[in-house]
Amino acid sequence: MQGRKMAALAIVCAVSTGAVTSTYAASSTFEMRRKVVSLLGILTTSSLNENVTRQEFARMLVRASEYRNLTKTGSNVAVFADVASTGEYASEIRTAAANDWMSGYLGGSFKPEEPVTMRDATKAVLGLLGYTNEDFSGNLKESRRAKFVSLSLDSNLYREEDEVLTREDCINLFYNLMKAEMKGGGQYGSRVFELTYNADGEVNTSSILDNSLRGPRILNRSSRNLKSLVPFALRDATMFLNGEAASEGEINDSATVIYYHEETKMIFAYSDDGENKGATKGRIKAIYYDSTDPFTPVRVVLNTYHQDNADDGDEFKLTSSEIQYLFSVYGEFEVGDDVALVWEKSGSEENAAYTVVDVVGDY
Repeated sequence: MQGRKMAALAIVCAVSTGAVTSTYAASSTFEMRRKVVSLLGILTTSSLNENVTRQEFARMLVRASEYRNLTKTGSNVAVFADVASTGEYASEIRTAAANDWMSGYLGGSFKPEEPVTMRDATKAVLGLLGYTNEDFSGNLKESRRAKFVSLSLDSNLYREEDEVLTREDCINLFYNLMKAEMKGGGQYGSRVFELTYNADGEVNTSSILDNSLRGPRILNRSSRNLKSLVPFALRDATMFLNGEAASEGEINDSATVIYYHEETKMIFAYSDDGENKGATKGRIKAIYYDSTDPFTPVRVVLNTYHQDNADDGDEFKLTSSEIQYLFSVYGEFEVGDDVALVWEKSGSEENAAYTVVDVVGDY
């Protein structure tokens, strides 16, 4: 049974795409940029106008880098005189300093609680992209700034070199970083976070959720309680049912399955009433195989709870190799199993076809 759940989890990316794409427009609005930076775990805030301290910026840099998943390690050595080795930001400050993204001051101090400036940010972000001092000639400050602008890292940023950055500025900065070209080639977000991009060059938010969405979780018949399925308070959540904004009550009343993103407290629910995507629960009545390949299932028929004794059931297509495996003689699902199918709809209303994109059992 564990194998079945893991295989189903691997297919969740196909489910998240529709809801997210319909929720966020492709154009680079601030709210979309904010969601991208938040989904990546770099910065989540409602206090957009607050200044960012140097220690907070060091943390953002690490969270935006290839070091983001490394376990924090303690050290008995204080890198800077004013940063305790056991301090909250000590690990991130050490990492930022070791990679020369940020520098200290004369006298061995870091000034962690002072606000970060545009000059600090310019050096740091270029460092993430692979640039060092040796890549710039003449006036170092002016050369860095010219490269910063040429890479469009200044998009939606209107700060002079000595001005301090707000949280809103940092959201714009790190979003720009995700689209910027690295020194060695390739876009930063693609290389470091495996992001994909829309036709207009903006970050595809669904490519972020593919890697960080949790689920599926099933609202079953005996206990329809959304609150028990997510690790955060529902009052803080943003909820969608079949791609449309929804309330807790609407999801509890009609949803079949949910997925959630803990960092942004977003919930994506699907029901049998979905227009283009939805989810249906029932018992497997039959599994049909390809006439030319007896080991490859191509259709599954489901009896819903309202038609357990009916002659006909609801038919769903099996097209992906992962889904076909789950319903094959080698997989875990068989006739008589209770399952929840998440599907995508295609074709006209009269000739609609429903293709399974995820499946969950044992509900």
